Amino acid sequence: MTDTMPTLPESEATGRAATLYADIRDVLGVPVVNLIWRRLAFFPGALEWAWSAVRPLYASGAADAAAAAIRARTPLPDLPPWPCGMLPAMGLGGAETEAILRMLASYDRGNRLNLAALGALLQALEGAPASGSPPEAGGGARAAVEGELPPIPAVDALSPEVRELVLALNGLGNSGDTVVASLYRHLAYWPGYLALAWVQLAALDRDGRLAATIAAGAAAAREASAGIVGGLDLPAEPPPPAVGEAVGQFVRGPIARMTPVSLLLLRLLGK
Repeated sequence: MTDTMPTLPESEATGRAATLYADIRDVLGVPVVNLIWRRLAFFPGALEWAWSAVRPLYASGAADAAAAAIRARTPLPDLPPWPCGMLPAMGLGGAETEAILRMLASYDRGNRLNLAALGALLQALEGAPASGSPPEAGGGARAAVEGELPPIPAVDALSPEVRELVLALNGLGNSGDTVVASLYRHLAYWPGYLALAWVQLAALDRDGRLAATIAAGAAAAREASAGIVGGLDLPAEPPPPAVGEAVGQFVRGPIARMTPVSLLLLRLLGK
């Protein structure tokens, strides 16, 4: 499994794509353009169509309210936070710890908002009418994440040992999707932290708790997203075929899988 899925990396975005990427970062309040958007940008017209359709959900706060419902309805395993000295014992100082926390917070916010809004888009594309009541407004995603993040390394650019660890993590709670989650690749700057994360998540995977958490979160997301379908602004022209394919793949696969994972990893750090 490698990151051979074609995308448009942020570093290569120019013109209209760069403008859309900047708007996505600004509206979501995160310093990284999540993989689903980079994937859509690879196909002519797909990013423009999809972002136009869902942008009102983010801007109005509807996605944030749905994100709150997802978090409230997703039971997480009862795990104690790691001791404060855990990361320093792995040789990670204050600056490294802050960078890890910023990265986790960014993915936690982006995953939750994207799962809500793109879940609504998927339901609309599949013909589901707006149903249910919109979730009550509330703090669904973490506050906007300030600061910058380093570039996301390609899987094939990692050392063999770190690449094996990234792919091992990506297999946890994975029911078969082949997308390598950007979060694990991004955290590869700190292999010691990745090793700790694997130990914790592998135990949850082995006894079924990780799969149960992911399934519960996906069910909560479908319910919350159904309540905000009416807030979409679907363009008049039909979507490029890649939109439905990519959104379906990510909403049912890596976004649903990684939304509770990013929250779990933050909980372990006491956040």
